[in-house]
Amino acid sequence: MEPAACLADVCCVVMASGPATRPTESSGTLGDAPVRVGYLMSRFPLLTETFILREMDAVAAQPGVDITVMSLFPTSDGTVHDEARPWIPRLYRPSTTAAVRSVLRWARRRPVRTAAIWGRVVLDHRASLPSLAKAMTTTALAFAQAEHVVARGVEHVHAHFASWPASAAWTIHRLTGVPYSTTAHAHDVFVDQAGLRTRLRSAAFVVAISRYHQMFLLHFGARAERTRLAPLGLDLERYAFRARSIPAVGPVDVLFVSSLRPYKGHRYLLEALAADERLARLRVEIVGQGPLGDEIERQAVALGVRDQVVLAGPRTQAQVLERLANAHVLVQPSIVEDDGHTEGLPTTLVEAAASGVTMVASRVTGVPDLVREGETGFLADPADARSLADALVRALEHPDPPALQAQAREHVERWHDQRRVAPTLAAWFRASARAEAERRGVA
Repeated sequence: MEPAACLADVCCVVMASGPATRPTESSGTLGDAPVRVGYLMSRFPLLTETFILREMDAVAAQPGVDITVMSLFPTSDGTVHDEARPWIPRLYRPSTTAAVRSVLRWARRRPVRTAAIWGRVVLDHRASLPSLAKAMTTTALAFAQAEHVVARGVEHVHAHFASWPASAAWTIHRLTGVPYSTTAHAHDVFVDQAGLRTRLRSAAFVVAISRYHQMFLLHFGARAERTRLAPLGLDLERYAFRARSIPAVGPVDVLFVSSLRPYKGHRYLLEALAADERLARLRVEIVGQGPLGDEIERQAVALGVRDQVVLAGPRTQAQVLERLANAHVLVQPSIVEDDGHTEGLPTTLVEAAASGVTMVASRVTGVPDLVREGETGFLADPADARSLADALVRALEHPDPPALQAQAREHVERWHDQRRVAPTLAAWFRASARAEAERRGVA
């Protein structure tokens, strides 16, 4: 099935389903007994993945949890931002030499299992040589990570992103028996499903960040009894809620925070501004960087809306928080590209809801979990400038924006409060470690 077609099919099922239930703690927890958890990512630290950093901070604050950080590849520029510095001493990233040596050691210790792992990797990725090359590199690094897991006494591995990190976690599990889980986001599952079924079916549990993700993962092999719903959490104390009206006349302050990439839908926002004269008073600040910067500016000029748009470039988290405290509207006009590339559930929408900014977004993947038409925000059809313009007009004309904003904040407090999400994740990690210990007869 083509990725975009599959996304559409799953979306239909999700929109027809009932409301999701709030994540709850597993009944089989370890209480206060410590559990060593390895958080595994492709790269660490990354400024674009601060949501993982926030999660690790919150989970590490739970009683009886010890976290080690594991990454596969180096960051592109070696930047370490201040919030990540405390984790660097706990980071393990194997070199290529270490990976090769580990593969040879495991081949001597467990030759049959080693051969089976490589065979599965080739079978899952045989359709694409670039994918196979990346999978083999990841697998070799995972052999080294497996030795680290044994040496460190890690009892559960949690992989953020169900692509290469989950592939490495699967290899570690096959070599050591240590259980793993994975959180699925966006490109890791929507773009390429090679090997996804293998990774999902062997996981102790799979974390979906929205109802849409739940249905998508079940479609690609996740076991229903092992699929958990846990939206990404925020430290809500950092987001002071301030309900605000939208001016009936004069400029309207619109914020758009995203990387400048096709699936973010900048083109359709510019076309929407040009399509409806009622949007002439919008002043849109686009925060972010990426390959489309020059193209976005050229398009704004060609459409005659350049005077409505500010290309602000990248901003720090503190600067974004300051803008969220004052903006009237946050817009997120995401689309689904032909290869399936799209959003998961953008963190900026959750931040906007927490802050009191009226949300206008495209109806893609997990977004409708948070943005509910006329209740917590306004939805537009993806890749449809006319639909987006209409949604923006509905936001401008809504009779009581503060009431809508209050409902959005209430939803975030119920679903995205890190103080609720983190204990749930910690409980799941402890339950997984206990189940494995009982299976081995050492509990």
